[in-house]
Amino acid sequence: MMTSKQKVNVVLDVLIIVFASLTILVSVLITFIMLFCQSPTRSDRIAHLLCMNMYISLFIGCAFGLEMYCYTLYGHLHPGISFDGNWCHYKAYLLYVSGCSFFYSYLLQAVYRLCRIVFYRKQFLQSPVIYFGGIILQWTMSFAQVMPVFLLKTSEYLPNDYHCQIALHNIRGLLTGLALVHMVPISLTTTCYIYTVVHIRRHAQVMKSTRRRDRERRDLVVLTRVFLLLTAMIASGLPQLGISIFYQIYGYLPYWSTQFQWLTATFSVFCISIIIIFVSPNLHTFWKKSSSLQNEVYDS
Repeated sequence: MMTSKQKVNVVLDVLIIVFASLTILVSVLITFIMLFCQSPTRSDRIAHLLCMNMYISLFIGCAFGLEMYCYTLYGHLHPGISFDGNWCHYKAYLLYVSGCSFFYSYLLQAVYRLCRIVFYRKQFLQSPVIYFGGIILQWTMSFAQVMPVFLLKTSEYLPNDYHCQIALHNIRGLLTGLALVHMVPISLTTTCYIYTVVHIRRHAQVMKSTRRRDRERRDLVVLTRVFLLLTAMIASGLPQLGISIFYQIYGYLPYWSTQFQWLTATFSVFCISIIIIFVSPNLHTFWKKSSSLQNEVYDS
């Protein structure tokens, strides 16, 4: 017979698994469509590549999260079991790497819009080869940046949650993880966004080409949407920091605190995986074309 505490744990674990699974499903579906069902125009190839990169980063991160919480659910159903070991810490490292890479995927989007608006005369900055290299650099930097978290053994095994991560009571570890995983890509993305907005406002009056002005307006709208998504993603991590501060003040953590942290994170990434479909112009154009084609078939 399960206790009320076990029931709450199991319900939260199942919700986390559901949201992670749904995000994986959406990521696989959209990636499949972009690879095999959609032929991007020449002007959309880079946006196509960067959008696919975001979904692949989402897929990898949620796959590790799903695997982690399957172990957690099993542990909550069979108390007393332990999954501690080197592989547990390796998985925690890879999970943080995928999270860091996801934030870098936002940076690549910001860099692309920056080059299209500010450095539009330098055509080589709009080459798909450069952004493919940027994706490789994105993952290389993610592995390197998160390495101190692994080497310093910042993550630890949580016996009540049956997986490894930076514990919520470890404020120093959380700040280290925040600095290494989040702050570098977020700071660079914010800098690109601000610089692009300032450039547009300074040159809006002297811009003579209507076509270029319209293109820059569209790029700014997309960049603003990407930045708002990034802000929402950052906001989803505030409960984690808030719970940690609560512990520092009162010396107590609710037993569901870790699950609540991951529930907000997985729910946020699921919402973002859906929103990206509607805010990405290349995907939006594809859905419109698909809808028109279906209407033509229906009318015939």
